[in-house]
Amino acid sequence: MRNRKFLLIFLVLILSAFIIGCSSKDEEANGSDQGTAVDDTEASGKLDIAFHLTLPQLDPHMTTDIGVRDVSIHIYEGLLAVNGDMEIVPMLAESYEESEDGKQITFNLRQGIKFHNEKEMKAEDVVASLNRWQKMSTQAKNYISDVTFEEVDEYTVVANVPNPSIMTLAVIASYNQFPAIMPKEVVEAVGEDRIEEVIGTGPYKLEEFRQDQYVHITKYDEYQAREEAPGGLAGEKKAQVKDLYFHIVPDISTRIAGIQSGEYDVATSIPHDSVDQLEQADNIDIQITRTPWDDAVLNKKGKFQDIKLRQAVNAALDKEALLLAAYGNEEYFELNHSLVPAEQTDWLSDAGKDIYETYDPELAKQLLDEAGYDGEEIILLSSQERKYLYDMSVVAQEQLKNIGMNVKLENTDWATFITDIGDENAWDMYLGTLGYNPVITEALFWNPNWYGWHDSEEMNEVVEDVLRAGTVENAAQYTDDLHQVFYDYLPVIKIGDGSQLIATNSNLDGFIYHMTSGVYWNISKNE
Repeated sequence: MRNRKFLLIFLVLILSAFIIGCSSKDEEANGSDQGTAVDDTEASGKLDIAFHLTLPQLDPHMTTDIGVRDVSIHIYEGLLAVNGDMEIVPMLAESYEESEDGKQITFNLRQGIKFHNEKEMKAEDVVASLNRWQKMSTQAKNYISDVTFEEVDEYTVVANVPNPSIMTLAVIASYNQFPAIMPKEVVEAVGEDRIEEVIGTGPYKLEEFRQDQYVHITKYDEYQAREEAPGGLAGEKKAQVKDLYFHIVPDISTRIAGIQSGEYDVATSIPHDSVDQLEQADNIDIQITRTPWDDAVLNKKGKFQDIKLRQAVNAALDKEALLLAAYGNEEYFELNHSLVPAEQTDWLSDAGKDIYETYDPELAKQLLDEAGYDGEEIILLSSQERKYLYDMSVVAQEQLKNIGMNVKLENTDWATFITDIGDENAWDMYLGTLGYNPVITEALFWNPNWYGWHDSEEMNEVVEDVLRAGTVENAAQYTDDLHQVFYDYLPVIKIGDGSQLIATNSNLDGFIYHMTSGVYWNISKNE
């Protein structure tokens, strides 16, 4: 179709292509960079982005909020990053090496890297940042809580890893609630409270943050770009547009009108039923990216601790109807039982497929009776700021009411939604979107501390098997077990694989998605 650009990224490609960015256990990692490539790009103009989410703050250590993440990746960087081929490569590290036994990872830092306050980044900043992040990150607490970070000298940091795992580097390279490197004094000033001074090393620095209005970031003239080819969140980053404005525009019609009028250059989270309307304009392109899977998260510290109730919900939900409500057309979604996309061939399994495909309202009613359900109110939390999820929630409410469940749909603003899902007493169920990950057990629902709070020893045991397998090849033997344990316990209900749309002005070149984030460095605007 005219004006459509399919960004066919399933967020991760083949897990077997997930190459840890080092040549061998004791050799230097690939991607050495001396940190001398100062970005002297003549940046000009501004980019106006109609952003669909509210931003509670700009502290990526503190939250998994995707709005915070999508802005923060332009301001902050980590030691490692994931490139366009889903390889872990150095970013603020010049290189890294793993010891033969995997119990030490040595990070050699790039020299001359300046924070936005013009202080040089050194090992003390890295250690302070990683220690703070480790206390706050759900993934870090779950997978690398026993890892310690040590300053060896000004430009060397060692991670001591008592229990080597295939997850260690993956978590340090993650971009959800990512380990952004900040000045030591900024970190120490707040501890585990919210960061007040937003100072990173990225190609853009914070100029102004007006709550509920916009975030203005501007090119950092002293930014030192890497020399590798750009891709994903790695490689060379150039701020070719001087000023980026992330305008907080939760109202869908305002975003659409703004991209049509030219007020905005980019409009995020465009409803799928708006595509035909927008394609009538010659100056608008529709970027379509395949996204990770949509799910129903069930609070297992509340009513859904009963497996019969979780099974009832799974049997009651017509997954195709939910996806049609969200995406409007089969072109934009796929019914898929797998916990990974088809490209991750090492981790594909048909285990649990029969449970995923179960749609049987009569069975659901029987399971409710067996659970002793007596009309207790079920709080289904949602936010119209994520329209596709809200539309699914409306249909889910009706489907659950049809089997006799007393479901109350609570609509909040996005900031409140993010706060409430962390409160076990505030909800029973919500619909969300999960990411595919290079390591299958990195998915949040495997973590007993993540929202929903599973208590399955079987899940914990199979995750432990994967983590201690040593290599992807060894870990892949557990793929059937992973899928079967997931579907037997149902920590979440998988609905299917969806997509997201972004509308961009056709005068933009170089726009890419990384996973579910728009990347605005290396983008140019032809006036």
